[in-house]
Amino acid sequence: MGSMAEELDSKLTSKPMLRIIKPLDDVTVMAGETVTFQCDALFIPSATIYWEKNGVRVQGDKELNLKEKMLNLGKPIVESGIVTSTLTIPCADAHDSGKYQCIAYTGHSSVKSSAELTVEGRSQCKSSHRAALAITQFTDSRFEMEGNTATLLCRTNQFAERTWTFDEKPIDFASGRYTIQPNGDLVINNIDWPDMGTYICTASNEHGEESVETFLYPTKKKTL
Repeated sequence: MGSMAEELDSKLTSKPMLRIIKPLDDVTVMAGETVTFQCDALFIPSATIYWEKNGVRVQGDKELNLKEKMLNLGKPIVESGIVTSTLTIPCADAHDSGKYQCIAYTGHSSVKSSAELTVEGRSQCKSSHRAALAITQFTDSRFEMEGNTATLLCRTNQFAERTWTFDEKPIDFASGRYTIQPNGDLVINNIDWPDMGTYICTASNEHGEESVETFLYPTKKKTL
């Protein structure tokens, strides 16, 4: 993956950069409480976030926006912005205690932040307790050059239907410029200045509904 990502990102207009904006904090809770960790990463080029507990992956993956990268192949690209991910532990119990890591990954570099979770006491959690539907990773903001393809992330902790709106209006998928990936991400082809604004992804299923907002900013074309 590393060499492929480096080749696909060879036309970046800015120096690669990857940074977790706010480090995770250690948390101590009583058994039965809900714990949520949040991780925000500033990236060039695009990044994805996954989570580990005691070195074992518990949420997310290294799935990058390869469709976008292939469509932008050979063009100058910006691929900058902020990606946000949350890890929620409902009705925490003693076995949830441990070291949690948020890992941001671009395909050829990664950064991480760690926190220790301590759960005190015993909970009365039912074994059938199920986490509510949650959008676990999304693009907070995205900058990309006019004429290029941009991907806005919207990934969930369980199967859900996705709907996308732009400036509070349903997106016109009949135009052929927009597609929703199986993982919920929105791919926008040939972005232009009128595409600047707020996009809302809403995920819903029988367990609930949640929405997140993303801001897309098309930048002026550059030549390398």
